[in-house]
Amino acid sequence: MRRAWLTLLTITGITVAAVVPAVTPASAAAAVPQVRINQVGYPAGGPKVAFAMLPAKVARVSFEVVTPYGVAYRGTSADDLGSWNSRYRAVYQLSFSGLRTPGRYRVKLLSPARAASPAFAIGDGAQLYRQLVDNAVRYFTSERDGPDVDSSVLGRQPANLTDEKAYVYADPAYDSNDNLLGSLHRIGGPVDVSGGWFDAGGGYEKFAFTASYADALMLIAARDYPGSYDMLQPEATSGLQWITKLWNPARKVLYAQVGIGSGNASNTIQGDYNFWFPPQQEDRMNVSRGGNPGPTAYFVKYRPVFEAAPPGKPVSPDLAGRFAADFALGAQLAAGDDPARARHLLSLARGVYAMAKTTDVGQLVTAFPHDYYPGSEWKSDMLWGAAEIALADLAAGAPGARLQADLATAAAWARAYIAQGHSDTFNLYDDGAVAEAELLQAMRQSGIFPVSPGTLLNDLAAQLRSGEEQAKGDPFALGTQLGQSDASPHAFGLFITDALYQKYGGSSQFESFAQQQLNFALGANGWGSSFVVGAGTVFPHCMQSEIANLAGSLTGTGNIQLGATTDGPGDPANFAGLGMVSGMRACSAGNFAPYNTKAAAYEDNVVSWPSVEPADDYTADSLLAFALGGADLG
Repeated sequence: MRRAWLTLLTITGITVAAVVPAVTPASAAAAVPQVRINQVGYPAGGPKVAFAMLPAKVARVSFEVVTPYGVAYRGTSADDLGSWNSRYRAVYQLSFSGLRTPGRYRVKLLSPARAASPAFAIGDGAQLYRQLVDNAVRYFTSERDGPDVDSSVLGRQPANLTDEKAYVYADPAYDSNDNLLGSLHRIGGPVDVSGGWFDAGGGYEKFAFTASYADALMLIAARDYPGSYDMLQPEATSGLQWITKLWNPARKVLYAQVGIGSGNASNTIQGDYNFWFPPQQEDRMNVSRGGNPGPTAYFVKYRPVFEAAPPGKPVSPDLAGRFAADFALGAQLAAGDDPARARHLLSLARGVYAMAKTTDVGQLVTAFPHDYYPGSEWKSDMLWGAAEIALADLAAGAPGARLQADLATAAAWARAYIAQGHSDTFNLYDDGAVAEAELLQAMRQSGIFPVSPGTLLNDLAAQLRSGEEQAKGDPFALGTQLGQSDASPHAFGLFITDALYQKYGGSSQFESFAQQQLNFALGANGWGSSFVVGAGTVFPHCMQSEIANLAGSLTGTGNIQLGATTDGPGDPANFAGLGMVSGMRACSAGNFAPYNTKAAAYEDNVVSWPSVEPADDYTADSLLAFALGGADLG
């Protein structure tokens, strides 16, 4: 999606409004010392570190941790983690793990210069993270589509009611710049694809690939922490209702997408990214000849639906596995009080799972165009679906032979997933860590072990070691390649991986590394910003979110899109040529340019999708991480 947005700005000739400045050696003398901290806080019994960014190396630094009532901790550090950029040539780690008393604190740098951190907390998991889970749920509520919206959240109104009778079109073709080629050809319908969540801040399309991933993480949190978050299960159930509309078991067809982001290069067919307005405005468009905006916007008002495969044909395995996981998780939640619904959902899970194309797979179906979400890994999805089906068997009291067969299927996909090796860690494109944990849970509950628990735990550890290897040389120890990967979702994913690793029998060897991933996403990074709205003191105010930009506050206070999780720093090249779109409210906050590097940049500006566009998958990652942290895991 994000590449397509950049393409739109290029082809429509929008005036450049934001270019990330370079950092030059001559500016180093003006560098002001900074203290970076997890602005939410630290578990009382866990590791605690802050970072001092200095313009030059020194023999040692001294610091103290203070409360409103006095000094709680004093320390020194000679732990130079290396240069950050040409302005900040030294970063020192300030450790204060010995401080365990709950309360509110700041870290103050005393020498060689004075600086202070934002305030943060020390407490238990519930004190630190419970509200953040609720905020993440609220984000999904703010992104609801269709008639069932909550007007108390950013003044939302019913939107895209035309999706109740939408038509199916042949899968579109795009050129290398993500411009639609040719026209769209209707092949079926109408179908009801109303509801669901908008995929991300800069557009109103809906994708099965991202929605099924996000909903599964929410359903897991709702299942594992019942009663802890009042609105979590209802919101996850709302997401599941939409996903159910996308799978037609009678015709054996799965719908993969609703709407188009990019139209053609000539704008005779426009897409969602040609407009910046509240979602309800799409229903109000006059697309007749002579109307405003006229027939070029027909597919913005009457949104096309695209199939993952023709009816009765095998389905891309990423979608089949994720949909099976969603349905089976719904069955697990319904088993106790609505057995009939649980049976129905489990039947849907088995049906869609059986349609997976697992030979000669080719390019996965994720989105149209594929560049929006260029996924390629799918064995983890097949593992995930089978593991959740086995857990649904257990919840429903299925016959032993059925349970054993389903566990054997999950184990086979676990071996296949492990055998292919790892080029990524947990995020939208590789959900193996959660899938392996769910299989561990199913085996533990059933007492049936078709694969050794040690094999799965060792693979979780391998993913964490991969993150540690990536973190080498980065003063803030981010476990993914800064600038080239989605920073905040990978950070949350590594925290999730360690929490699950420890939950199912792994050691605490990765605890400090995993905590630093959470620290990074919440402010302990070179830019000193949390990447979750409402989490900490400094967080995005000017997201590339149509809803937040048009209906919310631009100051970071008041009516904001709480819980929205953004990508964080990205490749500096992605910031070149960004500009305003008609209808945007101009918004820019903070001055982060002094902290940019050759590898990564960050900007809090409404035009800056590379760093401040929120997305469903990012927010689902943070939600599960906070739920695990809230249970004192990790």
